[in-house]
Amino acid sequence: MSARNLLLAASVIATGFAGGLALAQPAQQPAPPHAQMQHAEQRTPGRFIEGRIAFLRTELKLSAQQQPLFDKLADEMRATTKTMQERHAQRQQASAQGPATTSVLERLEQRSAMMKEMNAAQDRYLAAFRPLYHSLSDEQKKTADQLFAKGGGMGDGMMDGRHGPRHH
Repeated sequence: MSARNLLLAASVIATGFAGGLALAQPAQQPAPPHAQMQHAEQRTPGRFIEGRIAFLRTELKLSAQQQPLFDKLADEMRATTKTMQERHAQRQQASAQGPATTSVLERLEQRSAMMKEMNAAQDRYLAAFRPLYHSLSDEQKKTADQLFAKGGGMGDGMMDGRHGPRHH
């Protein structure tokens, strides 16, 4: 995966997490509690990260020499997932407390900080991914190119093209 594609993935990730400025929307009836819980569970980042890691490990058919390199990548995926889950919980808590009283300037500063954090996470991910990728055989690289095609596993690697990372 080229550096340009990885930077594009990081940008998409950052945009997905940072969100946009709030737009006025008509008031909606709150969903029943069970529906709210289901919706929150569906949107919880990284809830399937261990399955994703196991899937990648199996599909790549790693050698014993490649395993430690993959383990470093898996650790980075877990760390990114943990950060995503913490940010998600913070956003959920903030939205439960009612409308934000922050100014647009504060929101833009928060968004900028979030994007910087995501860029740093992408750099760490790339640092873990690059040695593994270079160690792969041509056949493994073909598999990796398919499995990581939409974002590389960053977090869940895996960008679904619509909603940013999907750590499922």
